[in-house]
Amino acid sequence: MNLSPARPPLWLLIAWGIAAFVLVLRAGLYPAAMTGDEIWFTESAYQFLATGTPKRLIHPDLVGSATADFLPPVIMLLQAASLAVFGVSAQAVGLPSVVLMLLASTLVYTVARRAGAGPTAAGLAALSVFAAQTILRGALYVRYEGAVLAAFFGFLALVPVPGALAAVGRGALVGIVGLAYYPTAPFVGLAALLIETGALRLFPTRPSLRTLPGTALGFLIAAAPFLLYVGRYPQEFAAQILSNGAQNYGTAELLHRFADPAFWQGQRETLPETLALILGLVGTLLLPGKRAWAGAIALVSLPALIFPFNPRLLGIAVALLLCLAAVWGSQAGWLKRVAVIGLSAGSLGGAAMLALMGTVGLLQADGRDGAALGPLLKPYLTAPGPIAADQRAWLTLRRDFPEREFLHALPSWAPPQVSVFEPAALRDPNFRVTYALVQTEIAEATLARAPALAHARADGRLVPLARLVLPVRPLPLARAVPFDLTLYGPPR
Repeated sequence: MNLSPARPPLWLLIAWGIAAFVLVLRAGLYPAAMTGDEIWFTESAYQFLATGTPKRLIHPDLVGSATADFLPPVIMLLQAASLAVFGVSAQAVGLPSVVLMLLASTLVYTVARRAGAGPTAAGLAALSVFAAQTILRGALYVRYEGAVLAAFFGFLALVPVPGALAAVGRGALVGIVGLAYYPTAPFVGLAALLIETGALRLFPTRPSLRTLPGTALGFLIAAAPFLLYVGRYPQEFAAQILSNGAQNYGTAELLHRFADPAFWQGQRETLPETLALILGLVGTLLLPGKRAWAGAIALVSLPALIFPFNPRLLGIAVALLLCLAAVWGSQAGWLKRVAVIGLSAGSLGGAAMLALMGTVGLLQADGRDGAALGPLLKPYLTAPGPIAADQRAWLTLRRDFPEREFLHALPSWAPPQVSVFEPAALRDPNFRVTYALVQTEIAEATLARAPALAHARADGRLVPLARLVLPVRPLPLARAVPFDLTLYGPPR
């Protein structure tokens, strides 16, 4: 078996270069306001660099987030490295996601080749990654799933490689998989163990059982720093992960609502991949010699059945199916025609998605300038006291007002396992907050979610001071949606 496949074809190298350019452009033109895990991880990374401890001072909550942050640490460490090099900027926030997305594509190519696919079919599978919404949704933002996919496929790429050093690398990558996203760790870890021991044979060769001690050593090397960290803050770990995280288990939302049309309304983009995944899983079960792939795909798909459903949970399974399709597309028979048609369609979809991202980034550059918001806010953020802000203002507040106290006011629709991280002070009606900065369309909901802010508004102490709009040029045949913020504060 050729463990060092020839250099990828020139057309694939050019495509990767274009993808890198578009993704870096998109990262640099990140929205002026960021949401979700982009802020949670980047705040933790910011404090890690400043204080030596991952924590979120924007969340002085009842579970100790301002003491130590136990969100999965891999993304935080990547963010910290990026911030250390590029400073607090949109480019720094987005760069780790760019790297993970490109790694996902290159590793799909490598794994497909080592599983027996030819360079053309493997290249089409690699380009199809950019069209897969189950992968894009996790990789284009600061999310866990891109790191899980990259680490697991790094493990797969080393499976056919003999020797103790490769075994240590495989074990370390499995440890990184677990630390990248706790809920998926048992399932992806079990799949890795079965592949490592040869119970699931995805490749013509399997690792020698004599290298298992090396694999275990690599796993311990990756896990040891985290275990030491947990030992320093056991109460915070228990509150944030063991108690709060338990709410995510046993939901089985996909099983309960699979036949509900309303459930799939928000998942329309991922329906083709979901259907392809089901058909591919059935096909691997029926075809001799490919049932190991079915076992691996089924194992890594289980989190989507157990947790509150999110299409990103199917990203690894879709990537495995792309590799299998590349293998089928390199063999004789009717499956080759089906696989090549599917992979060709995926490649065209990937090209279209990259073109769309590049076009949107260029046309909406004015409204995606994160540095433009700070000067607009300076005339208003002059009074002393904490700033209670929706997370969309994190980048500006941390960069342009680094000394100000910043409390994150969660929106009213935040689920219980998220709203537990809201600063405790904002639940106190007697708390005196100076300003609240929230996106206009959810301003009232955000204020209602924070009792202190709602009480202040009811007393007439908190009124709209300014409405800040960053212009956004519309796409052809599309309506422009400007970036719109309302600033609240006491009457001046």
